[in-house]
Amino acid sequence: MNGPLDGVRVVEISLFQQGPVAGMRLGDLGADVIKIEAPQGDPARGFMRIIGAMAGLKGRNYYFEHCNRNKRGIVLDLKSQKGMEVFLKLIDTADVFLNNMSIEAPIRMGIGPEVLLKRNPRLIYAQASGWGRKGPDANALSFDYTGIARSGLMMSCGEKGAPPTQMLPGIGDEVGGLACAWAVTAALYAREKTGKGQVVDTSLMGGIIISLGFIMAAPAILGQEFPREVRAQAGNPMYNHYCCQDGKWLVIAHLQPDRYWPPLCKALGLEALEKDPRFATFEGRSAHAKELVAIFDQKFAEKPRDQWLAILDQGGCIATPIQTPTEVSNDPQALANNYFIKVQHPELGETKMTGFPWDFSETPASCRRVAPEFGQHTAEILTELGYSAAEISALEEEGAIKTKKKPAK
Repeated sequence: MNGPLDGVRVVEISLFQQGPVAGMRLGDLGADVIKIEAPQGDPARGFMRIIGAMAGLKGRNYYFEHCNRNKRGIVLDLKSQKGMEVFLKLIDTADVFLNNMSIEAPIRMGIGPEVLLKRNPRLIYAQASGWGRKGPDANALSFDYTGIARSGLMMSCGEKGAPPTQMLPGIGDEVGGLACAWAVTAALYAREKTGKGQVVDTSLMGGIIISLGFIMAAPAILGQEFPREVRAQAGNPMYNHYCCQDGKWLVIAHLQPDRYWPPLCKALGLEALEKDPRFATFEGRSAHAKELVAIFDQKFAEKPRDQWLAILDQGGCIATPIQTPTEVSNDPQALANNYFIKVQHPELGETKMTGFPWDFSETPASCRRVAPEFGQHTAEILTELGYSAAEISALEEEGAIKTKKKPAK
């Protein structure tokens, strides 16, 4: 079965992660995504060498593989007249133009919104920017780190009084890419009703702020910040995380604490606490939170995590493990819902990848292509545009295109 965006053509010029992830998600949904690279290639092809991530991947780069599946790759020199001619012919066939350049960069290149929408009025011109198209910093450069820093994420994690939380990289770009893909699908739907294309801008800043919507609603609506807690003094000890005998952690999550207080006491073998005046009410448990957390800490340290999870489940309590990324990638629940998928890679063999955040009963998402090699589909795409083999060879000799698989040094 084809995906919901089958028949939609996306022309993408993007680097690193936010823009490529947006294109990847559109490709997951069935779109024909054509990734344009400059002759020097997307820097993401070699980016993760800094953490040794090339090991065991036969020269492939897991960062690039993740961000660029379900795409065809073409190499164009947009600084050359002939390269620009090819690009504009692609735009004539496109439903979406996607980029994550700075706001001004496409305009300087002569491919800004006014130019491309005049040429193709049905085009969705999508820009996954850093800070949005308006405001004093619209043209400032950005990366994932700047996005998560300025947008509040680093101060929405960790305990009260702690310094900004060190975040593993990429979450801002991933959220920004999802927001962009979501906006593109909405714009395509609007085009079906109006017949008109439009400019769609999403950003790192906007994506992260909206993902923190509940947290950000507090200063916005109330004028005060949602407080960062200290685990050992959690206001609701029944909504907290605890370390078990084997050093593994779990979460108990009871937002109806009075309802779950008796079964939790029974499951933990702490029946004597149920009627204890310090803890019998939510107000009492909150006032004596430090004492209760300490009691729970001692109790959870008596058994390994899996044993506690089974006991809590049998007791009708709400609990779940705090998992490492490796544990998540092997979680049977995540695998059952295609949050991770297995892909047959032509060089790497069977490979597990992150999957899809949505499920469609009739038009499922899928991984149809692994990330393209450098210039892998240049000749194929130009042939579709009507270029002959001789014309393609001439364009390559002039340096307007590349069909080779390895980027220039």
